[in-house]
Amino acid sequence: MKKYSFLLLSLILTLSLSAQNKKNILFIAVDDLKPTIGAYGDVVAKTPNIDKLASKGFVFKNAYTQQAVCGPSRASMLTGWRPDRTKVWDLKTYIRSKNPNVVTLPQYFKQNGYITCATGKIFDPRSVDKRTYDGRSWTIPYKPPYKLPHTSPYPVLGEYQSKQAKAEYNFAKKLGELKGLKGKQLEKYLRKNFRPSTDKADVPDDYYFDGWIANDAIKKIDRFAKSNKPFLLMVGFKKPHLPFTAPKKYWDLYDEKDIKLAKFQRHAKGSPDVAYHNNPELRSYTDIPKTIDEYGELDPEKQKELIHGYYAATSYIDAQIGKVINELEKQNLLDKTIIVLWGDHGFHLGDHGLWTKHTNFEQATHLPLIIIDPSKKPGETSIPVESLDIYPTLCDLAGLEKDTLLQGQSLVPLLEGKDIDKKYAVSQWPRPKGGMGYSIRTDRYRYTEWYEDYVSTKPRKDKNIIGRELYDYQADPLETKNLVKNKKYKEVAAELEKKLHDFLDSQVGTDLVPDASLTFMANEVPGKPKGTPLRELVAKNFKPGTVYVGATVSYRYDKKALDLLAEQFSYTTPENAAKQSYVHPEPGIWRWDRIDNLVRFAKNHNMVMRLHGPVSPQASKWALEDNRTPEELEQVMEEYMTRQCKRFNGNPTIKWMDVVNETVNADGTWFGPKPGTDQWENPWLKIGLNEDSIPIYIVKAFEIANKYAPDIKLIYNQHVRMEPAAWEKVKKTVLYLKKKGLRVDGIGWQAHLRPDVNVALNKKDLKYLEDLIDWAHSNGLEFHVTEIDYTFKNSDAFTKKMAEEQAVTYANILKVLLKKRNTGVVGFNTWGLYDGPVDNKHRGNYRFIFDEKLRAKPAYYAIQKVLENPDDLELTFEIPESVNEFDDKNNLIKNGGFEGQIKPWLNYGETELDFGGNQHSGESCLMIAADKSGANQFVNVKKNTDYEVSAWLKSYGGEKVKLVVLMEGEKNKVVTSSDDNYKKVSIKFNSGNHKTVKIAVNKWLNGDNPAWIDDVYMKEVK
Repeated sequence: MKKYSFLLLSLILTLSLSAQNKKNILFIAVDDLKPTIGAYGDVVAKTPNIDKLASKGFVFKNAYTQQAVCGPSRASMLTGWRPDRTKVWDLKTYIRSKNPNVVTLPQYFKQNGYITCATGKIFDPRSVDKRTYDGRSWTIPYKPPYKLPHTSPYPVLGEYQSKQAKAEYNFAKKLGELKGLKGKQLEKYLRKNFRPSTDKADVPDDYYFDGWIANDAIKKIDRFAKSNKPFLLMVGFKKPHLPFTAPKKYWDLYDEKDIKLAKFQRHAKGSPDVAYHNNPELRSYTDIPKTIDEYGELDPEKQKELIHGYYAATSYIDAQIGKVINELEKQNLLDKTIIVLWGDHGFHLGDHGLWTKHTNFEQATHLPLIIIDPSKKPGETSIPVESLDIYPTLCDLAGLEKDTLLQGQSLVPLLEGKDIDKKYAVSQWPRPKGGMGYSIRTDRYRYTEWYEDYVSTKPRKDKNIIGRELYDYQADPLETKNLVKNKKYKEVAAELEKKLHDFLDSQVGTDLVPDASLTFMANEVPGKPKGTPLRELVAKNFKPGTVYVGATVSYRYDKKALDLLAEQFSYTTPENAAKQSYVHPEPGIWRWDRIDNLVRFAKNHNMVMRLHGPVSPQASKWALEDNRTPEELEQVMEEYMTRQCKRFNGNPTIKWMDVVNETVNADGTWFGPKPGTDQWENPWLKIGLNEDSIPIYIVKAFEIANKYAPDIKLIYNQHVRMEPAAWEKVKKTVLYLKKKGLRVDGIGWQAHLRPDVNVALNKKDLKYLEDLIDWAHSNGLEFHVTEIDYTFKNSDAFTKKMAEEQAVTYANILKVLLKKRNTGVVGFNTWGLYDGPVDNKHRGNYRFIFDEKLRAKPAYYAIQKVLENPDDLELTFEIPESVNEFDDKNNLIKNGGFEGQIKPWLNYGETELDFGGNQHSGESCLMIAADKSGANQFVNVKKNTDYEVSAWLKSYGGEKVKLVVLMEGEKNKVVTSSDDNYKKVSIKFNSGNHKTVKIAVNKWLNGDNPAWIDDVYMKEVK
């Protein structure tokens, strides 16, 4: 008992030390901050704190946003996906309404043991639910800035503190009240009649929201300093976003006489009109004259005031950043914390006659990005990088595995003084009436194309191009001329056009993100498949020692995966842990730890094991050298095989060993070496053939196994499919070995199948497989399917039809084996347990019987059904069509499945069809994307008749979604669900004296998280 207590204590200490060794992360986001920073060469800016950070960190001189506006820019950075994948192009789309299962940056760090919290503006508040601010991202619940603790007076409209502003506000308020306005109507009136673009008051920093945010960040750092857990603190400052408001002392840092106006305030010569806007954001402020001309040119004095205000607000934020960094240093956390400073996009200050952002030009897309890692040296680069790159970079800096769906590129090599292959950054901007403009920025040029009706996830059509731009920042930094038609730039334009088109074409289909919800599996519980475990069915329905059903185990599996494996299988195979590439990677080095651990796991769970591939193509790199002599190779092979046999012989857990693995090509030739040492090859053939033209290594391997592994059954394992040339060669070789007096106990087949080569759906191939098993049994050999999987290479989504095809494939192969169970031993081993995320190599291929969340797929239930009915072995050769399981034919409600349209339902609020994998059945469902939204339908009924109405409901975040029956003069009948998987609810009612009833589905006063409704059905109850 003491021994286990010590081991437990050691584990706890190890985990504790691991948590302590993780670096903290302070992420500072600044709204609308362009590189008006001293460290970026701005001689006007007073930004000493940011400059100090830059001197200690790595400065990305050419960093660019994905889309120059808050919501889409932040959604892209925080998901690691481009706007065309997130589908967030505006300021009203919820990230989760389009991507309910996306894992955000803070959510991912939370999943990996970090305390995550935010203060200020991180997500754009219009892109997430207002109640939790995307609650699944945060360990500590989020509070919006206006709810933070403070002692100062509340700013008027959340922005203004000067006496003049307050007087004007009160006057406007009284006028509104005299008009009889109140509540939201009054607030709307005030914003229309009182909204100045600047404000300064002689007050302390914490009289404005950003001072509150800084104070809250300081409190959180103080709290984290007392914890051993690593933290991700995201601090979002609201300025220098309009209105430009800051304490007077920051305005006093600048003399307005010295403020310079934008040098070039016209449209670029030859540029398309679509590239510009008429400054709607600036025009919304009440002190901006309506006479602003077509180029956005304001009175010079007003321009100076605005630019002055922008710099003052920037200096104000610089001071707040300094306070936060000082607290980090005060708590001795500076050397343990990665710091990121990021502006979400740039800002126009009069150039091109433009103010604010909302373009593809340099001033709108260029942003500051500084990363400080205490273990990395300071530096800078002019390589174009993107906001997208932040997510994978932080994963690398924190030592976390990166999700393969991330579209950015880690910048860590640059921080380490290395180079990266990144030639350009991409930004985009939507056209007002549809279509998109895409812009690539290299270290010197910007090339932009404007499309009339196109987004990059769809096939591109050149005829949709309505405008093109090219700017050379070396020759024309102010973008005064569009050079796309300039003959001198013809080659440059052609090269950049190709780069842009190649990029756009590479994005086709990337919006079809694999949906983790898999609606046909929506009711599956991770790690808890329904029905009897497979190992129990094998024990119950087959004579002991005749049928083995197993799955591969990896040393990378976590406890949940291992528990599932042990519950379901009594037989397992290590993935690659027993192969030479790991065990004997270099001369003199032997590593048995992985295979020993897996053997112990199998023993502890009463499982038998097959050792896979000791003599196989996966040899160590040093054994593959082209200059290695046959004698040297033979010595390496013999030494390794001998050690493995001696080590595991007599171990009751080890029942089989693949003595050789992958020996013959599909055409019947011996599988051997290839040129070089970086390809999948079998180096052992280089040892040569014996006098009977049999590879010496095969004979030697079986001789060693016969001598040193008498207690282990010996398998001749083979890849390829049902190619007769290969298997006839295998059969002859096995008979040859037996004739020489060597024991061979079985043959194995690695059944790696996919849609274009599916043995399981080919009658001829299955007949050959049956004959092969008969041959094995007639020669006293067991027959094992040692590896089976069914792969969909790099598919964008796992559909129900694909799942059914996969299920039939697994079932047919198992049925063929079970047909032969009375003539000899048969084995069936799936090559893997679940679709990642072991090391991401299996993710996106959907090849196994559990999904990446350990939920049982139809393939699992197909195997279960075969084992439950071992005498029902009729093969299936046609995949059943994926149909809508919902019977809408006898439904009193019209279009209760919402197939393809909302009509005849009347929808209100933010309610729309969803085709993104959230449907309960069929092709679509109804999504309620916000509070006070839903749909209803009037249904004709008979008087005094009993009815029942039901619906499948699903919600996110524990918020209630409702099914309601409304009859005039009657109390509403309501049933709710707050489950995050589909749940069926129903209401029984009598129609009374009514001829019609209203059936509604809605969310009302219950939060802004999305919910889904499908398969609404109403029937008369007899």
